[in-house]
Amino acid sequence: MDEQMRQHLSEYDRAVARCGETYTGMSSDERVVRQVSGRQLEEHAPSDRTNPTCTGCEGQPWPCTITLGAIAYSDPRLN
Repeated sequence: MDEQMRQHLSEYDRAVARCGETYTGMSSDERVVRQVSGRQLEEHAPSDRTNPTCTGCEGQPWPCTITLGAIAYSDPRLN
């Protein structure tokens, strides 16, 4: 597995964790964005950790554009 794939998997793991987090003062907009991102990350999960394909795109390469977008939207700095 190459370094870029390791980085994508690490970013995916952090995004999944962020989608499950809440904090005092979280806006309803951010809560909705995290819920939507979490669903997209779940639907487009990597098939495995060594040679992943996208579970939501019928075996297409992982990460797909939906996954990359969901990772970005889960980041509170962007919300």
